[in-house]
Amino acid sequence: MSQDARGVSNVLGIVLLFAVVIAGTALVLSVGAAALDDTSNGLDVSRAEKALTQFDSRSAMVALGGTSHQGVELTAASGATYRVDDTAGWMNVTIYNQSADETKTLTNVTLGAVRYENGDHDIAYQGGGVWKGTEAGTTMLSPPEFHFRGSTLTLPIITVDGTPTLGSSATVSKGGQTHVRYPNATADANFTNPLDTGYVNVTVQSDYYEAWGRFFVQRTQGNVSYNHSRETARAKLVVPFDESYDNVLAATQPGGIRMNGNDPSPSPSETGINYPLPDGRIEDRIEDCTTDTSACSDMPTGDPLTITSGGTYYTDSYVSEAIEIDNPGDDVTIVVDENFSPDGVSITSDYNTTILVRNSVDMGSGDYFNDGGPAGNLSVVVHSDGAVNGNGNFKLVGLLYAPGSDCNMNGGGSVDPNIVGGVVCESITVNGNPNDFSYDPSVENTNLKLEGDITPVTYLHVTENPVNVTSK
Repeated sequence: MSQDARGVSNVLGIVLLFAVVIAGTALVLSVGAAALDDTSNGLDVSRAEKALTQFDSRSAMVALGGTSHQGVELTAASGATYRVDDTAGWMNVTIYNQSADETKTLTNVTLGAVRYENGDHDIAYQGGGVWKGTEAGTTMLSPPEFHFRGSTLTLPIITVDGTPTLGSSATVSKGGQTHVRYPNATADANFTNPLDTGYVNVTVQSDYYEAWGRFFVQRTQGNVSYNHSRETARAKLVVPFDESYDNVLAATQPGGIRMNGNDPSPSPSETGINYPLPDGRIEDRIEDCTTDTSACSDMPTGDPLTITSGGTYYTDSYVSEAIEIDNPGDDVTIVVDENFSPDGVSITSDYNTTILVRNSVDMGSGDYFNDGGPAGNLSVVVHSDGAVNGNGNFKLVGLLYAPGSDCNMNGGGSVDPNIVGGVVCESITVNGNPNDFSYDPSVENTNLKLEGDITPVTYLHVTENPVNVTSK
């Protein structure tokens, strides 16, 4: 190789070395700058979380009467903003009185929010809590004013309005008078504690509704539902009840037993008893059966429909054929997403049979349910959308549970009694002759597992507490 060629090689090597160094330096600078930006954004968001958590504490002092006003420092990076959004979200609280069969709204109020916005990060104070939204979803940073202890719910709802744009500091002051929504006998004579019957629904609409829902689950141990299209989470709390069945006829409606002529009600009987609706349990089982093929078996075909193994059986067809439960070896559950009018139900089993019916139940002449078997082994559970009709020479030995349904017992004839066990309906109309009823104490031990579907509430305290937020 010539001396000139060696000189050119040396120059190229130096140039390539400089290129590698420059490229490496540029890469380090760009990666380092991105890392610094990420670190800076992370610090800014962290400072905002702390600022709104402090804002939460100061606002609670004002809203709940601890002081008339409070100042709060709001730290924000360049490009980030704090603002008051007085249209953000709402809370609705309703109470259903099962005895009177009526739902009343205690409050339906816009919550408002104080928001911090920085790129993809959205942090907000709303309803007395602090919430964070990112592309990954929503989380709770500080809990809202929702206090559930034992069977008492204390709900001081904090609402926010004020100046749209906030600077580096803000003043929180009382935004108006506190309104007591419950207990409030002045607004309604029934708005008193302790709660008598029914349930309370607390529904929140919010950009952070899923985080609200998770908080409700944590505080109430479940009984929370979501409507994703409306961005709402709902917590349901039920007035406690005694899941015992110690009457041959029981009506959830006061005075809900109407006998033929001047005949006395059979003994033991009672009206105005608080039994929860089974609607949610029936709907959940239907959903399980239709979405998970392993959860349920198809109802057998033929006439009679014969079941020889324990488990859950599902049909969305009208049932008119006779049903035979033949030594299944385990409990049997039948889920009927239609009307139920079989030519009798024969049970040869020491295990329990539960029939969940989405629509109506009809019993006609010659329809015998569990005739000759223990009353405690059969439960027929009816959705409140359906009615119950017994006509002619029918007989049911078991528990008929339909606390949201009208039940018409037009029995009699050669069958005496028509019911052996117990009946729970919203209202019971008895006609016919003799149409007798005989209480069987074995139904008292029936466990429909309704307690597992409720979060009990006995005392309720709901107030609206407005605050006004202005730039300091």
